[in-house]
Amino acid sequence: MNNRVALITGAGRRGGIGAAIALTLAQRGAHIVISDICATQTELLAVNNPAWEELQNVAREIETCGGRALALRADVTDADSVQAMVERVRAEFGRLDILVNNAGIAISPGPVVFMPDEAWRKTLDVNATGTFLCCKYALPLMLDGERGGRVINIASIASERPKPNMAAYAASKAAVVALTRSLAQEVAMFNITVNALLPGDVETALKQWGVQLEADAKGLTYDEVYVGQIARIPLGRFAQPQDVAHMVAWLASDNANFITGQAFAVTGGREWT
Repeated sequence: MNNRVALITGAGRRGGIGAAIALTLAQRGAHIVISDICATQTELLAVNNPAWEELQNVAREIETCGGRALALRADVTDADSVQAMVERVRAEFGRLDILVNNAGIAISPGPVVFMPDEAWRKTLDVNATGTFLCCKYALPLMLDGERGGRVINIASIASERPKPNMAAYAASKAAVVALTRSLAQEVAMFNITVNALLPGDVETALKQWGVQLEADAKGLTYDEVYVGQIARIPLGRFAQPQDVAHMVAWLASDNANFITGQAFAVTGGREWT
């Protein structure tokens, strides 16, 4: 991947999937652009977004791998913000070879009849519309180079095996998979592949939040829920962000140049029941 340029959204959290993907691609020689919405200092206590300094720290770590890194604040739900992000990539690097749509949220889980309307809209807006907007505005830069490219969308196993109380999240990720399969056919003639990953349980701050939420709802301890979930994974552990990152790196490489329109589960063999 020497001198290829990769853009990864939702990469502002050091222990998250996006940061792991960025570092893995950098270790393979790519130049990296990372983005996140990034809370301001006054917002940090009210919203679950990484701080700008966190995103910059990830960029500095990427640079220790020897490549160039650019950190950008961007809101994937806003077309103007996405366009501005892509124009910065064009100005700084003049090309785009790999797009990883990782930005995503899960808010206000609960039964549909009790779900706030705004929670549904926001979840679909970030997870589905955000992926659409990034594809729409980044693909022209990828096409300009006439070198082909890779689009990798981070969906979820919930798109195929949805759990109760997660309707908005599951629906949004199912939309990402459908977008992936349709878009793959549109850009195949340009040697651009489009694939999705369907992570299951990944050891991140978001997963820890989900375990605690389930524990509170069921009157159990965090450890009881954690151990119970691991017991349902044949490989006997949660995934690490690096497990997802390695799969992204393969799909972004020349070794996967005949793979497109696919959705790959990264679950350790777990079946959602």
